Amino acid sequence: MSIPSQDNSSVSKPLATIIIPAYNEEKGLLVVLNKLFKIVDNRYEVIVVDDGSEDGTSKITNVFPVKLIRHYINKGKGEAIITGANNALSDNIIFIDADDTYPVTTIPKMAEALLTYDMVIGSRKYGQHNIPRFNRLGNFFFRNSIRIIYGFKPYDPLTGLWGIKKQQIFRCKPTVRFAPDAEICIKAARLKLHMFDIPITYTPRVGKTKLPPIKAGFEHLGLILRLIFWRPNKKIKNS
Repeated sequence: MSIPSQDNSSVSKPLATIIIPAYNEEKGLLVVLNKLFKIVDNRYEVIVVDDGSEDGTSKITNVFPVKLIRHYINKGKGEAIITGANNALSDNIIFIDADDTYPVTTIPKMAEALLTYDMVIGSRKYGQHNIPRFNRLGNFFFRNSIRIIYGFKPYDPLTGLWGIKKQQIFRCKPTVRFAPDAEICIKAARLKLHMFDIPITYTPRVGKTKLPPIKAGFEHLGLILRLIFWRPNKKIKNS
């Protein structure tokens, strides 16, 4: 059952809002939510953005205290990120993928870091062998390109586990389908946001990946070249 967005002014703000973009991730999402609610308490808000899934992804949320928001067509992860941010009650937002590759146990530390920092990155320093070899080579190239060209300080600008201040997510608004995490990290570096890096272990995914590696690779490459000319908006506004 979908829950409409609420009037943020009438509700006390959670410590952090955890947003889980999901597309055909019923198996992985079940595992992630089971683990997550053993870690977090009622100080956290949890939002699942179902991005046009054709499986039982939305039904999984029925047994958990989450806010479900549905796209009735698949719009891409970038749109799911902004939909979640627009509906978040907290000033501190944490994003995590729905495939159980990222450790939910890192989330409380990330929430604490966001009280001081603009952005916090869960960097995949360990468990690299759980990434397919082709993707691993691409990650090496794109990760180092972003760090060298844009001066991104944390280790992993391609991670699917990261947190950011709500006001900053709209300044770093993603425009791409397959590489929104990298786009936001590049823009955050250009904005010189105050960042904190947390090393994490990447684990095998639950279910099959929906990310086409060739298309994603070209999108990352185009993004790195195009954003050299990007200039931030002076005004911050929600989408």
